[in-house]
Amino acid sequence: MGDEIEASADAQLQKRRQDEVERVLRHSTLDPFGILGVAQACTPDDVKAAYRAKSRLIHPDKTDHAQARDAFERLKQAESELMDDEKRTSIRAMMGEARRELLAERQKQAAQDGGPAAGEGSAEFEAAVLAKYKSIMVDIEWRRRQKLKQQMAAEGRAAAREEEAALERRQRRDADKAWEDTRDDRVNSWRSFQSKAKSKGAAKRKKPAPY
Repeated sequence: MGDEIEASADAQLQKRRQDEVERVLRHSTLDPFGILGVAQACTPDDVKAAYRAKSRLIHPDKTDHAQARDAFERLKQAESELMDDEKRTSIRAMMGEARRELLAERQKQAAQDGGPAAGEGSAEFEAAVLAKYKSIMVDIEWRRRQKLKQQMAAEGRAAAREEEAALERRQRRDADKAWEDTRDDRVNSWRSFQSKAKSKGAAKRKKPAPY
């Protein structure tokens, strides 16, 4: 009898582990509050407690679920983000913004339709808030990547201009060096020319005038 009870308890625990892995994986990585199962007003202590409890359930060494490692990594990421005061505040702010935008949209639509707006707190409304939040975050990420692409393009153009300028400076230095290297030859050629010109002039002066 005791063995049966123990086996039943083990089976129930394994079921809980499997269910928790599935629950974590259902949540987007953009929703660390949902992954950890804590309220948005949570404290760091709440985050720690939730992480300890859930990590014991879904640790890959504790369950044979095929995606346990993925769920555990997602859980660790959520804990890391919410333990960071700046990130936690930022995520709260963005979720709050998503809630306000959605509520304004629903109220505007309700006014046009002449019916009641979907109330806050319903499961449907909260799911829509999360979808709106994801949309905002995707848009922010897209804008960030576009800005980075433009910045890299500008840096590439600046680098190309600098490379052209450097090439022009090298060519100028090479030309100056070549000019200096042939200076003695030019001076000697000029002196030789001058010397020959003087000799010819002297010869002409010595030539007697014809009668």
